[in-house]
Amino acid sequence: MKIDFRTKFFLTLIIGISTMEGSLARRYYYLGIFLALLPYLFALYDRKISLVSKGIFYTGLAFLGQNIMEKFPNSFWAMILNLYAGIVIKILPGLIMGYYTMTTTKMSDLVYSLQKIKFPNTIIIPISVMFRFFYSIKQDYKIIGEAMYMHDLTLKSFFKNPSRFIEYKFVPLLMITSQTADNVAISAMTRGMKVDGERSSISSAQLRSIDYILLAFGIFIISLFIRIKLC
Repeated sequence: MKIDFRTKFFLTLIIGISTMEGSLARRYYYLGIFLALLPYLFALYDRKISLVSKGIFYTGLAFLGQNIMEKFPNSFWAMILNLYAGIVIKILPGLIMGYYTMTTTKMSDLVYSLQKIKFPNTIIIPISVMFRFFYSIKQDYKIIGEAMYMHDLTLKSFFKNPSRFIEYKFVPLLMITSQTADNVAISAMTRGMKVDGERSSISSAQLRSIDYILLAFGIFIISLFIRIKLC
């Protein structure tokens, strides 16, 4: 199931706002649960098992914390658990959907989709450069970790010699970061990304039937949300 970036971005906003605000879930309980679970269903379909397992784990801890709060309603730890449960249950679905949106979207599709919805190049170019930078840093961080593992610098060695672990972990990363920033900026220029110029694209992103269904569902959620606020 290939979903267009515009659809995923729209659903990210809908899920993030509705779950954080909470009135929709209070009025339509099962619909609220479905909205909270929808990012996990998308991630599960795309076999993002790690993302789903982490989300379920943190959500399970939040519900467990709520059960503990009922037994100790006036304690300090109940306040901490209440804060944690509120953050996870209300904010995590939107974060999961946003993470899924970005990790399942090619950069060319993202740029093309933003152009189709008439985003100005002054916004598209910084977004494109920023996400290419983060992706490059992620790959460099992984390579540094593999090199450290070859030299037996694992997490266990952190407790034996923390200064050496931090030096071999972050000094190369800081040196690479500066170089990566320059390379990404040069790459954007060579790709012809200009603020005042038209840019062609080889992306084949387009709205399909599944996108129209999901967009209609998002509009339905918006109408329910407005209805609750007006009533």
